[in-house]
Amino acid sequence: MRPSPLRLLVVLAVLSAASSTPASGQAPLTPTRLLAPARATIADGTQSLDVRLSGPVAPGSPPPTLAPSVAGSWKAQGDYEVFTPVSTLEPCSSYTLTVWARTQASGFAQLGARHTIALTVPCPPLAGAQQALARLGYIGATLRPRYRVHYNYVTGPETRRAAAEHAFHPPRGMLAPSPSDAPPVHMGELDAVTRGALEVFQADNGLQASGEADKATWLKLLYDVTVNKRDPRPYTWVQVSESLPETLWLHLGHHVAFSTPVNTGVAGAETEQGIFPIYSRFVSTSMSGTDPDGTHYDVPDVPWVNYFNGGDAVHGYPRESYGFPQSNGCVELPIEAAHTVFDQLAIGDIVWVQ
Repeated sequence: MRPSPLRLLVVLAVLSAASSTPASGQAPLTPTRLLAPARATIADGTQSLDVRLSGPVAPGSPPPTLAPSVAGSWKAQGDYEVFTPVSTLEPCSSYTLTVWARTQASGFAQLGARHTIALTVPCPPLAGAQQALARLGYIGATLRPRYRVHYNYVTGPETRRAAAEHAFHPPRGMLAPSPSDAPPVHMGELDAVTRGALEVFQADNGLQASGEADKATWLKLLYDVTVNKRDPRPYTWVQVSESLPETLWLHLGHHVAFSTPVNTGVAGAETEQGIFPIYSRFVSTSMSGTDPDGTHYDVPDVPWVNYFNGGDAVHGYPRESYGFPQSNGCVELPIEAAHTVFDQLAIGDIVWVQ
């Protein structure tokens, strides 16, 4: 069910500096009063924006204006000046609403002074971003709305207004992993899967890969959902099993594209289990630290490195054998296997250690 249009109803009793001159022998007209907040938060940018006067809007009264301008139209409806956007006020944005001095209600004098009102449009809820990312293929999940009767799920292009409506009011429900073995995502939470998906999406679109759904990210999400611009890659993640023999599987969408035996951390330097987005990558880098027995190490030219959790990384390392704990917390692969995996990964892709 859609919410009713936003009503800006906090009263500012605004007296005109000068009133219209009445006919001889008549009392002066009472100045128009403006019923509007000094500052307002617009929770849903797709909804109409209403400015209320102290009486019916007089013919010829100038409509308010918004800056920056927004595609849409103002219409007088009784005591209200009503603005309906063609699509939406932009998310994560601020606007200035100007009500002009010549604004007049029927039977009243003009307002007499221009008034400006600060408006803010917050970012849509995180669930809206998650559903958009899943629809575009950046999260391996399919929306299962709680009430299908209230939501017509569109798989192709849609209007920008519809995209914004779904963003500001995402359907309740869950994001079911798709494929079924994909890392789980929790609706409404900025979990590791969501952070990683945002980073991949941002990097793909030349944005700062912050993992946060900021204004630039929302504007690009709305555009991509509108034109159905999907992730060009299949949903990609790495699964690491610490059950013997320790194994890494590289998932590309519904397929396991590659697997290899690996080594995880020894006792005292165990590889932490969990879901982690890759945050840094190197073709080659130096690694240093201290082993659990107190021995210091400094290894140059470690190849094909994907850092995912602090100092832990998926990388190549020469060993006589693989498949059991040998590392200081990293996930070690044979050199050529590490090269194959590295070429398929990006910042934000998930490493899931189990």
